[in-house]
Amino acid sequence: MTTVAIPSVQRAAVLTEEYGKPHTFRTNFPVSQPRASQVLVKLQASGVCSGDVNPRDGYPPAPKVPQRPLVTGHEGVGIVVAVGGNVKAFKVGDRVGMGWRSEVCRTCGECARGDDNLCQNQKMNGYDSNGTFQEYVTISPASLIAIPFTTTPAARIVPLLCAGGTALAGLRATGVTTPGKWVCVTGAAGGVGALACRYALHMKLKVVAVDSAQKATVCEAMGVHAFVDYETADTVVSRINTVTDGNGVHGVVVCSANPVSYSQALGYAAVGGRIVSIGPSMVHLHTGHMMVKGLSLIAQCNGSTRDIQDAVRLGVEDGILPQVEVVRIEKIDEALDKLKAGKTLERQVVEWS
Repeated sequence: MTTVAIPSVQRAAVLTEEYGKPHTFRTNFPVSQPRASQVLVKLQASGVCSGDVNPRDGYPPAPKVPQRPLVTGHEGVGIVVAVGGNVKAFKVGDRVGMGWRSEVCRTCGECARGDDNLCQNQKMNGYDSNGTFQEYVTISPASLIAIPFTTTPAARIVPLLCAGGTALAGLRATGVTTPGKWVCVTGAAGGVGALACRYALHMKLKVVAVDSAQKATVCEAMGVHAFVDYETADTVVSRINTVTDGNGVHGVVVCSANPVSYSQALGYAAVGGRIVSIGPSMVHLHTGHMMVKGLSLIAQCNGSTRDIQDAVRLGVEDGILPQVEVVRIEKIDEALDKLKAGKTLERQVVEWS
């Protein structure tokens, strides 16, 4: 094992009690040494994602019985500081990023065709193993993304490791690639939604953004072609159809977890359109409405390694980066509660010194 100087303890936010209880902030949490097939990464930044609420509060995919103690968090960018003896892909000093997956099998059909986000044997950072709300994290190199050394701060890059890959994958799942075609993004001002809007604009698609009226300025500043607030729910469909000259949108990326977002999408999607689910929700839909227009409802689970790599490239090379708000690890539960309440206008991140 090749190493550099590594402390024995670190700062970390740790869950120790039942679901619904806050993290305990510790300054003496042990630093784990990597096994033969792992690396140890000193994090520069950790992202705060809506998926981090689930292992704290018990929402799926969190298990019925909470795993405790547990360090949550699943977005990270940092430097490799120790490498297990069997690791060949990375070396000490490499800059890397990690997202939702801590491990995949690399042997199933999904992994073989590049859909590692659908690996049914995957393990998740901050769910199955200690995640990124700590200064040092051990992880399998199979799920690491090489991150270039750049003047772009790690805090701006780190959300791309989950939110960016997911947003890009969701947009790709619509199948809309022709410049000038319409797509709609609901929850457009959120961490995933805002990136989906920006990727769509980069592809020269026309974008309808749907979010609360108070977030209109945020959406319009991105350059979307139309903004529709959801407060007047009974006119959302008619307003989007008006904007698109009665034709509807060719693809919908639903980042909102509100069930109404899905039923409304049936009304403003164009014939043959694809509705992509990113915001998990219990929905009630009549398939007859889908049949009439030949609509497809597709669930998108995170992004593949390729999606994440492309999101990082678009961030570093083309400047498609999220706006971020730096929060302290001691205040992680306040950050998660703010995110859960839909009160964030920027992507929250923790910076490690």
